[in-house]
Amino acid sequence: MLRGYSFRMLKVDLTTRSIVKEEIPEQYMREYIGGLGLGARLYYELVPPNAEPLSPDNVVFLMTGPVQGTLIPGAGRGLFISKSPLTNRFFSSNFGGYLTRELKEAGYDCVVITGKSNEPLYLVIDDDVVELRSASKLWGMKTYEVQMEIKEVLGDPKFQVACIGPAGENLVRISAIIHDIHAAGRGGIAAVLGYKKLKAIAVRGSKRVEVAYPDEVLNFFREIARKARNHPFLVRYGTTAVMETVNKLGGLGTRNWQSEVFEGASKISGQTTIPKYKVKDYACHSCPIGCVKIQEIREGKYAGIWAKGPEYETLYALGSLTGVDDFPSIVAASRNCDELGLDTISTGVVIAFAMEAYEKGILSREECDGLELKFGNADAMVELIGRIGYRRGWLGNLLAEGVARASSIIGCGSQTFAMHFKGLELAGHSPRAVKAWTLGYSVGWRGGSHHDARPHDIEYANPVEVRAFSTDGKPELIRDTTLRVMIEESLITCRFFGGYYGVRLPTEVHSKIVRMVTGWEPTVNELNVIAERIRTLIRVLEVREGFDSIADRNPPPRVLFEPIPEGPSKGARTTPSEFKSMLKRFYELMGWDVESGIPKEEKLRELGLDFTLTYIKGRKA
Repeated sequence: MLRGYSFRMLKVDLTTRSIVKEEIPEQYMREYIGGLGLGARLYYELVPPNAEPLSPDNVVFLMTGPVQGTLIPGAGRGLFISKSPLTNRFFSSNFGGYLTRELKEAGYDCVVITGKSNEPLYLVIDDDVVELRSASKLWGMKTYEVQMEIKEVLGDPKFQVACIGPAGENLVRISAIIHDIHAAGRGGIAAVLGYKKLKAIAVRGSKRVEVAYPDEVLNFFREIARKARNHPFLVRYGTTAVMETVNKLGGLGTRNWQSEVFEGASKISGQTTIPKYKVKDYACHSCPIGCVKIQEIREGKYAGIWAKGPEYETLYALGSLTGVDDFPSIVAASRNCDELGLDTISTGVVIAFAMEAYEKGILSREECDGLELKFGNADAMVELIGRIGYRRGWLGNLLAEGVARASSIIGCGSQTFAMHFKGLELAGHSPRAVKAWTLGYSVGWRGGSHHDARPHDIEYANPVEVRAFSTDGKPELIRDTTLRVMIEESLITCRFFGGYYGVRLPTEVHSKIVRMVTGWEPTVNELNVIAERIRTLIRVLEVREGFDSIADRNPPPRVLFEPIPEGPSKGARTTPSEFKSMLKRFYELMGWDVESGIPKEEKLRELGLDFTLTYIKGRKA
């Protein structure tokens, strides 16, 4: 039997309040590894094709992989999976911390949450003792307060807690699940938990996760730890330093992507703020890097407020994208998002959208409930976050729907500057300055997530002529990075330690990790087949839920028709003909029909996905 797994899942029915422990077939682990792959397989079985995201039929999965609870570097990650109320499709949201270590040590590979309670509850997992408790006193609390309260009630700070805040309770479609200071931020899965009336999950475990070759795992950790001490980037600054890097390339989303050069980038980048505001480093479980930097404001109206990071994506979304270069305001905004349980990326994007609509005269000051929503107005940004989290006022309620729905509601041409792919607000890596990202976001199963493909890991090192103006090799790059992501998200390892092997972790090292932990040593080719199987199964889920190439063909108009106006990447865009050509080539590489994007029957049979043919036969774009 493989090591690293318990082969058990918890199934929690909130309607009947039943809790059942079920076995997971070992074959599923060999075919899908765990994490994203196993989650997609269970989703296929348990979520009805036409399930509404905010309904008892939808399911929330808390997933681990084989490495959680071990000393594999970067093992302090986990996934929440569900049908997103923001995008209406299969969605996974990655987070860091210690929760999944405790879940593995409690003896479970995943938790499956079904049904809907008629009153607030929270789930307590304490090894083999699992129970649902009333969360009536917790309902309405912010996320940090909830975690402290639950640990106090349970009497042990070792309990790790994931919870929703007021945003999830109010079914905000851009709400986030918060664990410790980390967020499973994207896709609004917190709103699904809010609908189901599940406020939190608390976990404590005491069992040891057995690995096949413990000495090799320990030596591997030590090897990475030695390299981490000399890392010039992540150890010192975390992701905060990316701000200046991307700005110098001319690819930093500014004022809702009207520009890609931000004159205030240096004021809010880690190179400037870390020496002044950092109070401590923070690491997830089994992390020798400690990329999280806690920064605290020491003067002014936000004195005493601290926040995680803010990470690069938060600096982009709540900084350059809204035109705000006041670092204390960004820290306050980030802290508000974390405590309310809001995705900082989506929140910044919807606010930047509203600012552009306001400056264009599409939104009036009266419709903005008295706020002067001009780019750079930090006070208005901070205030609007609270309104979104509580759905307060006309504008707060509108933006709580996400940018795609908000732009459809107000119309007046605002859809042309609603920056999203497939309904998910755009992350901070440019699809114009990095042409491969136009394709990567479009064919990603989530849409506007920078974790579906990650071509920037390679493209940022390339000259502007290659990364911004050439389509050569881009479909091949997106296929390659997509398949690597499938393995990383199924092992659920942090991507940052891949930098010690170049820019990405080689598949050979993935194979080594699987062997050290489980005792099974898949070849590189076998891992690539598994990766294809996982991505193709997720594609089947997209098709089953009504999405095919039509959904892939809709990048934001700004990406296709508005060249970058100035800076190092001036003139860059992806033309419709370039995009169409790249898209067809990607489909061809994946074994999907080049017109519809639907997986071919022979590809499904080749990957052992025959059981999905019911949803594929006869489908056309």
